[in-house]
Amino acid sequence: MLIVLVASVFAGAFLSFNGLLPEVLVNNNGMLVEAMLYLMLFLIGFDLGTSRAGLKATLKPDRYLIIVPAGTIAGTIFGGFLCSFVIKLSAMDAMAVASGFGWYSFSAVILAKVKSAELGAIAFLSNVIRESLTLVCVPFIAKYFGQYAAIAPGGATTMDVTLPVIEKFAGRRAALIGFVQGVVLTTLTPFIIQLFI
Repeated sequence: MLIVLVASVFAGAFLSFNGLLPEVLVNNNGMLVEAMLYLMLFLIGFDLGTSRAGLKATLKPDRYLIIVPAGTIAGTIFGGFLCSFVIKLSAMDAMAVASGFGWYSFSAVILAKVKSAELGAIAFLSNVIRESLTLVCVPFIAKYFGQYAAIAPGGATTMDVTLPVIEKFAGRRAALIGFVQGVVLTTLTPFIIQLFI
């Protein structure tokens, strides 16, 4: 699965870079990505609903619904703070960049507008890289550190882009918690990022 995933990304990049994709596909790229995303979310919901017992077990109250998003927020901001010691950014700027939680389209625009275009570019790249690394690393993290540890790297993207990978490698329960984390972080990101700008 992981090999197919990585190969698909490289194949898409190669075909796009060399102009080998049909024009209709290139022109409707955004719409197709959105449609595929909705289809994947539908299939995850379908998979969750195929077993009544499994669905009931999945929806039961769980302390990890609070612990995982809270740990992701604390760990991400602390990681941003630590990065300020090794890169040429102030602690506040580094934590502002980290506070994007993978939501690159939002954090980049906000930081470029409020702080500087350079910080916006850093936010965009760091959050895109976070999302990309999550897609590649989730299988390893789930295998060696547990299903709940595989949720944190995705940040706010666990409610959409990285959710299928989490469901595949960490299981249904982790997918549900990942979805909740994505909703919570997407809701809180505009407020948390304001604390550092």
